[in-house]
Formats: sequence, structure tokens, C-alpha cells
Amino acid sequence: VKGLLDFSRQTKPQRTLLDLNQVVEDTLSLVRNQTVFRNTKLVYELDPHLPTVLADADQMRQVVLNIVLNAAEAMVQGGELRVASSADPAAKAVELRISDTGPGIPDEVRARIFEPFFTTKKTGTGLGLAVAYGIIERHHGRIRIESARGRGTTFIVSVPIGGTAEDD
Repeated sequence: VKGLLDFSRQTKPQRTLLDLNQVVEDTLSLVRNQTVFRNTKLVYELDPHLPTVLADADQMRQVVLNIVLNAAEAMVQGGELRVASSADPAAKAVELRISDTGPGIPDEVRARIFEPFFTTKKTGTGLGLAVAYGIIERHHGRIRIESARGRGTTFIVSVPIGGTAEDD
């Protein structure tokens, strides 16, 4: 319950050095027992030597949550949700790869997926991925999508490695 309350509390963004692996584990521990994950196998491939990033923990949890919920909902009959982390020294960034075995995203949808209020669902606001995109942009990172019809989707979230508060 404390985790849910901490997650839902609206606070001023506070960037600190944090471990994105811990963000992933904390976020998935909050939602893994929800119905949408019932037939979903969660696979973690988290780099134990991942560098820290300068980021707001609550906002990073929101990014992970929005992406994993969309992935789980895309796998109507269940499937595999894989979350991997790695360092990209050349880009001086940490990458999170969140992959599902769902039907993939058609090109015409992929072109609009980060637009506010765009949704392909019967219910929902169409804000989850738009919010995630905005958060990552404000953290000087980026989100990319790899998707193939019938072969699932991967969201690649890239956030700069560490730094100081003056980098803001």
C-alpha cells in the first residue's frame, strides 16, 4: 500500500542519481498481480552493473508503468513481457528495452502513438504514452519503437548516464 501511495502522490520533480533497474523492479512489483498480467510471463534481463541516471524516480516509474501496461494489454491472449537494461557507453546513456510478444503496431498507428489523446482502445485517455514521451524528453532522453506485424513490439527508452543537478 505504501508503494502505491508513494507512486500516486503528486510532488515536484526531484532528480537524484538512481538505479533504473530498481525503478523497473519497484514498478513491476506494484502491478504484476493485476488481471492484465494473468497470462503474461515476466522476464528480467537487468544489467547488474548499470550506471546510475539523474532522474526523478516517480516520473521514471510512470514511464515504465505506462509502457508495460500497454504491452500487457496488447497481449490479449497472454505472452511474454521482457524488460532488459544495458549501458550504451557510446551514447553515454542507459537503455531500457521493454518487449512484448503481442501483435505488433501497424505503421499508421506507430506514427501517432505518442500524440496526446490518440488511442486505439475502446476505453482509455490516450495519454499514457504521450506522458511517457514528455517525461523522457524532459530528462534529455528518447523513446524509440521497434515493431513488426505479428512479432511484437519493443520500446527502447534511453536516458543519459548520471551527472549533476546543474545538468538540468
